[in-house]
Amino acid sequence: MSKQSFLVRSDIQDLLDTLSIQKGDHVCVQCSDAFCHQVIGGAQTIIESLMDTVGSGGLLFMPTFTFSCLDPACQSIKGSVDDWKRIRENQNGYHKVLSWCDQNGELANQFLKYEGVIRTEHPVYSFAFWGFLDEKTADQKMNYPLSFSHVLRSFARNQGISLMLDMDPKYSVLIPAIAKTLNLGETAIQRAQIKKGSLNKVRTFLITKTPPNAVEEAMKYIHVRTDQILDHKVARMSLDEEAE
Repeated sequence: MSKQSFLVRSDIQDLLDTLSIQKGDHVCVQCSDAFCHQVIGGAQTIIESLMDTVGSGGLLFMPTFTFSCLDPACQSIKGSVDDWKRIRENQNGYHKVLSWCDQNGELANQFLKYEGVIRTEHPVYSFAFWGFLDEKTADQKMNYPLSFSHVLRSFARNQGISLMLDMDPKYSVLIPAIAKTLNLGETAIQRAQIKKGSLNKVRTFLITKTPPNAVEEAMKYIHVRTDQILDHKVARMSLDEEAE
C-alpha cells in the first residue's frame, strides 16, 4: 500500500478529535502554506472543518497580520533615505477589507472571505474572528496589540486553544502576550499607515518584542500537546492544564 501523500476533510476532523478540540471551544489557528497545500481543498477544507467542530457557539480566530503596512524603518529594508521616502509615498495603508495578510497567508486570506468573519482595525497585528464574539475581544487596542485584555481574552478565561499546524509553537501569538504580562520582553515603538479615504494616516504604537530568552521563559507557562500528520508537526497549546 502506498504512503498517503495528501489529507482530506476526514483527516482534519480526526486530527481535531485527537487534539480534543470540540464544540464551543475558542481556537486560534496558525498554519503554514505548506500544510494547506497537502489538504484536498486547501485552506477552505481546514477552515470549514474547524467551523463544523467548534460551531457558532464557539470561536474560531486567527492573526491576519499585514507587515507590508509597517513603515520601512520598522522593517529589514535596506536602502537610502530616498528609497524609504518613496516606499512611504506608495504604501497602500491598512484597510480591513482590502489588505492582504502576509503572515498565516493562505489560511487567513481564505478565512476573510467567509460571511460573518470580523476583522479588527490594527494596521499590522489585526485578527479575524468567526463565531460567538464579545465586544471586548474584538476591541483590539493600538498599543500592545497581542494582549489577554482583548483579542486573546479567551486564554485569560482558560477557554483559548492555540492550534499550530506545521508551525513552531515558539511562533504562537501566545508568546508576546505572556511576555507582556510577565514583563519578559522588550517594549518597542513601531508605526504603520492606515487607509483613510483617499489618504493614508500614520499610526504609532507600542509592541512587545520577544528575544530568545523571553520566548523560552514564556513557553514554561504553556501546556503543549504535540502530534504529527504526514510530515507535519502540529501542536495544541493552552494556559489551562485541565483542558488538556
